[in-house]
Amino acid sequence: MDNNKPRIGFIITKAETGGAQRWTLDQIGLLQDDIHPFLITGEDQWLTQTLSGLSPLILPDLLKRIPSPIGLMQLRRYIRDNRISTLVASSANAGVYARLMKLFTPGLRVVYVSHGWSSIYNGGKLSGIYTLTERLLSTLTDLVINVSQADASKCDERLNIPPGKSVTLTNRTPKPTKQSANLPSKPVKLLFLGRLAHPKRPDLLIDAVSGFSANDLTLTIVGSGPAQTQLQANAPNNVVFAGEIRAFDQFHRYHALCLISDSEGLPMSALEAKANELPLLLSDVGGCHELIDNGNGILCDNTPDSIRHSLHQLITNMDAMQAAASASAPNAWLEPAKMDYLHAYLGTKPGA
Repeated sequence: MDNNKPRIGFIITKAETGGAQRWTLDQIGLLQDDIHPFLITGEDQWLTQTLSGLSPLILPDLLKRIPSPIGLMQLRRYIRDNRISTLVASSANAGVYARLMKLFTPGLRVVYVSHGWSSIYNGGKLSGIYTLTERLLSTLTDLVINVSQADASKCDERLNIPPGKSVTLTNRTPKPTKQSANLPSKPVKLLFLGRLAHPKRPDLLIDAVSGFSANDLTLTIVGSGPAQTQLQANAPNNVVFAGEIRAFDQFHRYHALCLISDSEGLPMSALEAKANELPLLLSDVGGCHELIDNGNGILCDNTPDSIRHSLHQLITNMDAMQAAASASAPNAWLEPAKMDYLHAYLGTKPGA
């Protein structure tokens, strides 16, 4: 073991399959030769099981909305015993714990990663209070990483976090190893990949797809969640529910990805689809527009008419969109950004 490698802890509230969890997994995979990674989370789920070689700290108190003194002390002890120098937080609750660690471990570098600024989109009537809390916590944060330009705008305009404390590193994903399959032109095979719960809106997509025959278009929904039973009960015969598939890597079996959602940061499922050369149909929310370039996809409003019209456009222009998707795929690959992340975590400057 090289004891000179930086010791960086990644802390996230939940370990279930999800975008922030996949981001954490990808970061550890990207930097595993350059750092000693540690994982802290509130439960034993997909992420901990995938990274079982790290002997992660399971801290159930992370799942509670109010920080627990016992949980804080457990986290402090883990940081001290493992000589962790940087803590990278990727969810709201974990972000609170990480920032509070600065009060107990002043030398610790704390990096908070926004995956859509839940303090704004998930706060409801309390969004003002959550936003104020986030602003106060920023005083205990060494660096905020925005995963999209949309997040960066919110960071500046809504949260008023000083520019010197934030950086924008747009989400990326590892370069795929599987090649695109030679699919027949009909039926057009669409993929929805995401949790079947707010803020995702597969119900709107299913409604739009119901206007097409199974010979022309099919939709496969990969994911699970509280809305699944009702969605299945109302779905037409050209919609297939595949359930949750961990570490999904079958993008090459589909013509395009459709992600309809009420809010997003920069969605990992769409990013992975882009990296795999799939055309995209995305809701025009959050940073989704940042994934559309040079004709590789379509943005739509969250209405059945807009989605249905966009599906017609997608089918009609599939050949051109697939060519554009192939050309834009390298823009989504993670590996070229490796040093940017290292500099952000270590507080160094490029060339240092």
